[in-house]
Amino acid sequence: MAGLVTTTTRNGKGSGYADGNPTFRRYTSSATIQKPLGCTIIVMECIGAGGGGGGGALTGGNNRIGGSGGGGAAIARGTFNAESLGATLTLVVSAGAAGGVRGAPGTAGSIGGVATVADGASSKIILSAYGGGGGFGGGNNNNPGSGGGGGTATAGGTGSNGGVGTGGNPTIQDSTAGDSLGGRGALGVARSTAGLNAEFGGGSGGGGGSNADSEDGKAGGSSIFGAGGGGGGEGAGANSANGGAGGAWGSYAVGGGGAAAAQGDDGTDHPFGCGDGGGGSNGSVPSNGGAGGIPGGGGGGAAPCSDTAGRGIGGAGGRAEIRMWFY
Repeated sequence: MAGLVTTTTRNGKGSGYADGNPTFRRYTSSATIQKPLGCTIIVMECIGAGGGGGGGALTGGNNRIGGSGGGGAAIARGTFNAESLGATLTLVVSAGAAGGVRGAPGTAGSIGGVATVADGASSKIILSAYGGGGGFGGGNNNNPGSGGGGGTATAGGTGSNGGVGTGGNPTIQDSTAGDSLGGRGALGVARSTAGLNAEFGGGSGGGGGSNADSEDGKAGGSSIFGAGGGGGGEGAGANSANGGAGGAWGSYAVGGGGAAAAQGDDGTDHPFGCGDGGGGSNGSVPSNGGAGGIPGGGGGGAAPCSDTAGRGIGGAGGRAEIRMWFY
């Protein structure tokens, strides 16, 4: 038996604590923790880190395209018999992914990192959730794909020029490349296309808009239980076009997260859920995408801008988190 286990009863409920109530703890950085003496059941929740939004294009030319949004992270939950685990648990909690910077084209955002719990006795990972993919940067005459949503088995993929970020595994057998169910992350999308939605995986980022085609940036995808993807940045000067709103936690419809603005609004943090995606920017100063909400929201894409320091930067993804209830 790994550690002392005691059981008390109150109002018909078995528990390792005298009052029958759980002890809740939130972990926002990596650590090795001791299993509390006396607990009999541990409920765990892992949320990965959000992907960074794509950087904006340098202004110039006729087809200045905004960066695409980063994908949201997945959530995974599990309940464990405390007696079956070792005396310690090793937690990996990743920081939020960086957004891309302006350029010709702008650079892609980074992929969000993982949140994992490993049993100290066996070193086996017993619960994991992965981060969202990065949004591709905007540029002249390119087709930036958005970041795919993170899954419960793998991270979402980063968008590319003409290619979209994959949704993180597991892939449901015979599933189509659209909105996702189960632990799969939503598939990324192409330029001027709204993100896709997920269930436990993260929503994908929205596509950036183009100046020549008078396109708005598009809204990020949402997730019922996972984190929202970031919105895409607008195409510069596109007839007063706007960026796209980020996707939302607790939803299966695009948008509802951080609003588009001169600097995209940050996604909302949810202490007992997952973060919303950050909004894409609309091309006015400072032209930066909004940060993803904590935990796991995807960063918004940046609008094109001039070569000025501190502008055209994609929003950072929201950091990962692990939550535990000890009974």
